[in-house]
Amino acid sequence: MFKFICLFALISAAFAASIGNVESTTEKREIIPLLKYERENNPDGSFKFSYEGGDQSFREETAHVVDAGTEDEALEVSGSYRYIDEEGRTVEVHYTAGKNGFVPVGTNILSEISAAAKAAADLPRPSEEELKRKSRSNNVEEIKVEEPQVEEHKVEEEHKAEEEHKAEEEHKAEEEHKVEEVKVEVVEIPAVEMHEETKTETA
Repeated sequence: MFKFICLFALISAAFAASIGNVESTTEKREIIPLLKYERENNPDGSFKFSYEGGDQSFREETAHVVDAGTEDEALEVSGSYRYIDEEGRTVEVHYTAGKNGFVPVGTNILSEISAAAKAAADLPRPSEEELKRKSRSNNVEEIKVEEPQVEEHKVEEEHKAEEEHKAEEEHKAEEEHKVEEVKVEVVEIPAVEMHEETKTETA
């Protein structure tokens, strides 16, 4: 009984020590209060939301429907966000997003990236006729690309057939050469036997 009590005491002490280590290594983080939060969802899919945190973080976003009821119906989004980075600097980004892509402008985004994104977004959208024409030209290009591949395949097959034919011819030539050697040997053997018979008669 005394052994069981000692064993139980050791296990309890080890367990308590492990809990103490976990508590000492757990990092405590500051809970950041939410100062403001607003959200509005509309039946047509448009929305609006914003929030602000006690650490000076902030985000707002608005989306509205464009070309409603058509095949081109989409959401156009605009918004911004702000936060303080690890070095204490304020990072603020404004953006738009929609049919023509995502265009960010901000303190942590290179101006060249923002300019390129804006230029791409300002490009006119192709009409349906242009898209159909482009689709047809892509199909024609695919057919043109496939034809040389078929010809290359034929050339490869012809080359392979020629190689096989050459191999067969070489094999036949080797067989004929072996047959000639055998014939020569057969012809030479009787000549040797006759020579031996002549020697026997003279003796």
